[in-house]
Amino acid sequence: MTNLAKLVSVAEYRRTAQRRLPKFVFDYADGAAGDEKTMALNLRAFDKYLLHPRQQVDVSRISMETSVLGRTIPFPLMLGPTGLQRMAHRHADLEVARGASRTGVPFVVSASTAFTVEEIREASGGGDLWLQIYPWRDRSAIEHVVKRAIACDYSTLVVSVDVPLLARRERDIRNGMSIPPRLSVSNIFQGATHPRWVTHLVRGPEITFANFADLVPDSHGMALMNWVNEELTNPGSRWDELTWLRGLWPGPMVVKGIMTVADARQAVAKGADAIVVSNHGGRQLDGTPATIDVLPRIVDAVGDRTEVLLDGGVRRGTDILKAVALGAKAVLIARPYWWGLAAGGANGVAGVIDLLRTEFEMAMALSGRPTIESIGPDLLDPDDA
Repeated sequence: MTNLAKLVSVAEYRRTAQRRLPKFVFDYADGAAGDEKTMALNLRAFDKYLLHPRQQVDVSRISMETSVLGRTIPFPLMLGPTGLQRMAHRHADLEVARGASRTGVPFVVSASTAFTVEEIREASGGGDLWLQIYPWRDRSAIEHVVKRAIACDYSTLVVSVDVPLLARRERDIRNGMSIPPRLSVSNIFQGATHPRWVTHLVRGPEITFANFADLVPDSHGMALMNWVNEELTNPGSRWDELTWLRGLWPGPMVVKGIMTVADARQAVAKGADAIVVSNHGGRQLDGTPATIDVLPRIVDAVGDRTEVLLDGGVRRGTDILKAVALGAKAVLIARPYWWGLAAGGANGVAGVIDLLRTEFEMAMALSGRPTIESIGPDLLDPDDA
């Protein structure tokens, strides 16, 4: 059993997950498309932005609270959507929902989970849940899951627009990993060298897409997986899809996967209440800029009309501070809490969140910025003061 109290950084959670998981599972979460240059850029780009602290500021009380779409959150962090969490933990999204609720941060739930939106809602204990979908080809499938999420009080819809098709992820190809997952000689061997993971995994439910089981006559095994692969992609998707979704969802709508000013303006024109500056963690198109580098121009273009969030490369509390200084209302993390899930279920997820919260609070204090409102561009460029 991992002693989570001894894990003092996100990097240590990553190393713990790497030890606990077979290589093909760890690589699925950890890897990215092509040469993984964009993923590396997301991480390195934060280092270019240096902090210029102010001294002799009263930081005896630090207020990290902020709001996103009118809802108060304890600090500017949210859990982004990730797929196939069931491979990391037998209770997967249920544990993530528990960890998020315990710490008060919103959890963006992927519609493509091994547990239903209703089961995740129950596990969350009243936490703030957002639903993430893609503009799939089959609109009836979208309506099917969206209406259920509305019925069980998911607050916000997130539409990811950057996956018209799945990219080539070479780690997954080398490992014989696929969606849906298939057994190969290589990953059977890897599983055999991690008997605790195998025992843990087989005690949980089937790895499937539970929210769509009602739509397929044979809802078990490969039949449902193949239906998902065929129906829930849409290389022909266009901006007009958002108009239809805006009419379907009664609450706030967020568009995720924005990397250009032109697309940010399109999303706002189609009804987005917020956008997420995101390159999918480098898992789609390799060779794009780091998200933190394009954030300022997008904030300048649309920040007066919509809220701007960011994901990609956040591993430290100082990264959150830099993103907020450049205009982000909050950041989303994905891989870090996936590693927390693998390391210790809900406790691991909460551990990652609490660690980043502690680092963020310390960074605010040492920078002489006691409130969210006091964090601005002059923190990174003192000539702006």
